[in-house]
Formats: sequence, structure tokens, C-alpha cells
Amino acid sequence: MRVEACCQALFEHLLPDLDPQRQGLCIDVGVGTFAFYCELFARLGYTTVAVEPSPTDKLRAVCQQYPIQLIEQCLSDRVGTQTLHMGQFANLANSNFSSLAADWFGASGTTREVPTLDLSTLLEQVGATRITAVKIDIEGWEPVVIQQFAELPPELLPQVVMFEYGGGGSRALGEKGWSPRFFEGTMTCLKTLQQLGYDFSIMVDYASGTQAKVFDLQALALAQESPFYPNGVYGNILCFYQQRFAADPIRRLCAPYGGGLANWLVSKLVS
Repeated sequence: MRVEACCQALFEHLLPDLDPQRQGLCIDVGVGTFAFYCELFARLGYTTVAVEPSPTDKLRAVCQQYPIQLIEQCLSDRVGTQTLHMGQFANLANSNFSSLAADWFGASGTTREVPTLDLSTLLEQVGATRITAVKIDIEGWEPVVIQQFAELPPELLPQVVMFEYGGGGSRALGEKGWSPRFFEGTMTCLKTLQQLGYDFSIMVDYASGTQAKVFDLQALALAQESPFYPNGVYGNILCFYQQRFAADPIRRLCAPYGGGLANWLVSKLVS
């Protein structure tokens, strides 16, 4: 599956049903250098916030064009500063892999101190009263943010949360983004969202031969099972709060984005 293109198509199709009056805020956490979800959110007419500590010139231009509120910080669990481990892949600098986790597989030995804020501070700063969507792609730090959703009042829970999982190899190898520590973090994300009442979910994985998986998070016994494919590589999971969609149209929408092997090399550079 072409993961980001498929997920953006899902957002474009489903967000107008979630919030047709555009009353809620959309937040893109960890924008990176491509597949700007914040641009999609803004183009669809939603008030949008982008959280990215190392914005590219292209991102700055996009934020000025729409406009999008750009916050040049890392979302974490503390207000202050932390060490950002700059990204590296195939011995090349790649800011898409930068992480606050020192042992993230894509992190290099190069570091810099960055300002950080926690979720409640972010929401207070942007004046959030309703949240339509939150996308989180922060290289192994996703559970640190998602666990903070448990501290929010119900009216501030996002209608849909999307977070990235895996990376660096296949699930079968149990390494890098699938190492025990980071896989446990991914499961923590699912357990937290399950406990908060998120149910209808969609998983889009890069692995060759896979299709978008539609499942009910509430029906999973997460202590014994997970939704991931045995050959999973990396992907995104979208979890919806008290909102359901028909599964067959979702699968048809995702079908054109299949075909992982042809894009394997590209994914190694940008996932």
C-alpha cells in the first residue's frame, strides 16, 4: 500500500462526514518534509495547526498560504526543552527520522535542544474547544502523546486519531520500529484509545499484498492479540471516536493504493 496517499484519501473522504460544519480543529503533529496532512486539512476548510520543530521552507510557505498556525516545537509530556536526536537513514541526514527517543532506529548521534510542550498546553495555546482530527508521526514518541488523551475532558477527545507504527523492517524480524520496546509503545497507543472508547478503526500497512484492514478496536483483546499483519512493515492506524462507517466503501477507496513492492526503495527513504 502507498500508505500516506491512501490515508490522505481516507481523510479527504471521511472528514466532511465527521465534521461537516468544520467546527473542530485539525492538528498535524510531526509534519516532516512530505505528505503534509496539515495542507490537506486546511484545503478541506478546517482550522489547522501544524506542530513541527524543523519546518522546511516548503512547509512555511504552505502555512502562510492557507493560513495554518505553525508551532515550531516538539509535542511531548513536558513543557521546557528536550534533546532531539536528528534523523539519519542510509548514512544520510533525514529529518523525517528525528526523534526524542535516543534509541529510535532512525536517530543519529547528532542532537540539538528543542522546545517542547505537552498536549494540554498545546490545546490551551491554540484555544481548542473541539478537535476533529489529530495525526501523529513522531518516530516512536507516539505513546507519550496519546497517553495524555486520557487527561482530556470528553468534549476535547479528537473525533479521529491517526498514528504511525513500525518502520525499518518487517514485523517478523522484531527489530527497529518493531523492537519489543517500540512495539509495546504501539500497543499502549491502542490500549489507551480503546479505554477511552475509540472503536471503528482502519489500518493501512505498506507490506506487499496487504489491504486496508477495517476493525473494531473495542472487540480486540489487546492483552492477547493485535491487528497487525505478520509481514507488516510500517503504516498508520486511524481510530474513530463514536463514529462508524461501512467497511466495503473504505476498502474500495483504499484499493487503488495497493502495490508495495514497486515503492519499496522510496519507502526506505521517507517512511
